[in-house]
Amino acid sequence: MLEYIMLIISFIGLYLAIIWFNLLLLGKKEIEECKKQKRGYYPSITFAIPAFNEEKTIAKTIESILEINYPKDRYEIYVIDDGSEDNTAKIAKRYQKHGITVISTTNHGKGHALNVALKRSKKELFACIDADSYIEKESVIRIVQNFRKKGISGCSSSILIRNNRKIIEKIQVFEYMYAAIFRQIYSFINCMYVTPGVLSVYRTDDLKEEGYFDEADNITEDLEIALRLHNRHKHIAFEIRSITHTAAPNTLKSLMRQRIRWFRGYIYNARKYKHMHFNKEFGVLGLFMLPLNILGVFLVFITTTIAGDGIAKWLKYIYQRVIIADTSIFDLIDMLTMKQTLLTINFTISIPLIVITLIGFYFIYKAHKITEKNIDLSLKSIISFILFLTVYPWLITISWIYSIIQELRQSKRVW
Repeated sequence: MLEYIMLIISFIGLYLAIIWFNLLLLGKKEIEECKKQKRGYYPSITFAIPAFNEEKTIAKTIESILEINYPKDRYEIYVIDDGSEDNTAKIAKRYQKHGITVISTTNHGKGHALNVALKRSKKELFACIDADSYIEKESVIRIVQNFRKKGISGCSSSILIRNNRKIIEKIQVFEYMYAAIFRQIYSFINCMYVTPGVLSVYRTDDLKEEGYFDEADNITEDLEIALRLHNRHKHIAFEIRSITHTAAPNTLKSLMRQRIRWFRGYIYNARKYKHMHFNKEFGVLGLFMLPLNILGVFLVFITTTIAGDGIAKWLKYIYQRVIIADTSIFDLIDMLTMKQTLLTINFTISIPLIVITLIGFYFIYKAHKITEKNIDLSLKSIISFILFLTVYPWLITISWIYSIIQELRQSKRVW
């Protein structure tokens, strides 16, 4: 029975991998055209930086905006201090001489902080930037070119990890690289269902028409606003060559906490916009992407469960041979000849998995090439990639299970 389940999962994975691969090839021309596009388009922008206890990073975030390659008279910067208990506001006010506006409010959450700036904005575009993110100089000028198209309501940038010394951080480097290439593919078929707060830009009028950012019990306002825009049949783009660097969780506890927040936020918003699932009115997003996200959660559960069962049986075999049967480790190695190994491989399952893996390697290579970043081939990076493929899915599974339990129990959602 498990063999048939694995067979089904492997071919579903192969089918999806081929789809993504073909979409990336089809979108190659569009990416090349964006590279050649002239940059004479400079819409006015409001940059909003919501901040809560960000005294360690707020200065560099502000400085990165001040240093962008963009006309100084075409943008303004708001720092919204959301009731910080440290020196965030004090540090931000040092930049008031550069035209920065600092607004202090009581703690009401990120959505409220963004709305404070949005209500004041009279610029064409509204950009949201996390207070621990650093923008590359060309990022903004690249991202705004997407708004030449009248149908675009929002656009996001690629997110790269700036702290990548620890293995747990390097694992996230690969995760974010994959996210970048997949988001670019999603944008080709108008399925970008999230606009990450690290750096996302919107048409100001569209945000105001849609009722501003959600200030309710929502811990992923970036996902909610994207789904709300799609709900009104507005389009969201992605600019993979626009790069923003963010701080990744550097401990297992903080990583799990972040993922649980993301997953609980997804569950909340998936329920809020459940009418979009399997709804042909929303095109590929409704009929394919949103249902696929739900299916993906179950596939992760099933795959890790079966893999766990296989690992347990393998460990049991080693225990029986080495401990109980008193087989030496050298005799055990001799038993595992190449012929015996090949005879035990199920090629019906293995071949699709090999193809999926090769396509995955191509995606990570392509993401580095398009973003013009070097591939880290250090030993620590290679180990991190192996852990990303083998251990990280287990962490994701645990995070999903915990998130679902918390939502069923209606536990309070916390940032």
